[in-house]
Amino acid sequence: MTEVARPHPERRDDPEAPRWSRVVLWVRRLRGRQPLGLLLVVALLGLLLGVIVGRVSAPPPTADAARAIDAALLPLALDADGIWTSASDDREPVSEAFVRLRREDDPSLVIAHHEEWQRAYDAVLVQLAGLDMPVPARPVQRQFIAAVTLSRDAVEVLAHAATVEDAQERQDLLIEVGRLRHRSEQLTQSARASMLDLDGRRADVSPLPPLTTFQEGRS
Repeated sequence: MTEVARPHPERRDDPEAPRWSRVVLWVRRLRGRQPLGLLLVVALLGLLLGVIVGRVSAPPPTADAARAIDAALLPLALDADGIWTSASDDREPVSEAFVRLRREDDPSLVIAHHEEWQRAYDAVLVQLAGLDMPVPARPVQRQFIAAVTLSRDAVEVLAHAATVEDAQERQDLLIEVGRLRHRSEQLTQSARASMLDLDGRRADVSPLPPLTTFQEGRS
């Protein structure tokens, strides 16, 4: 009686076997047939290990976003803040004209420079919106745009206040100028806190502080 040959154990592919055992069996086959096959397996495993290590050790995309904000957005935000706080060769700061109108009832600086301030803010806004930022940085980019826009709105209200004759109406408009500028500063601080979050440093989240009321501003 002829004995039926059984397949060699190493050649049997059991679909129920664990995946790792099938990989070991495949490696044994390659090693038994040709040395190049084993070298190929080693090279593939090395490549796979390199990819895994690279992904683990690579900095998170949020860190790249924080660096992009620091390099591109913050300088423009500082330029916008300088329009309000710092004098330049050809114009006075908004803050100086605001104080002079509120305390001395002198609108001359506002009338002379408000168009230059608005053009300067518009130029910064165009630059802020034109930056091609990483996706995680775009919410911070929008916050800076909103903050600068609020300061520009404050200048527009200030220019209107300079033309108003009624003392009470002018005072209310100047109160609103201060409120808009205050909100702009708060939103800028929120944007900087969001940048810290992207950089891996946790910043607090809280409601924005209240603004000066009209009753407080009139006192």
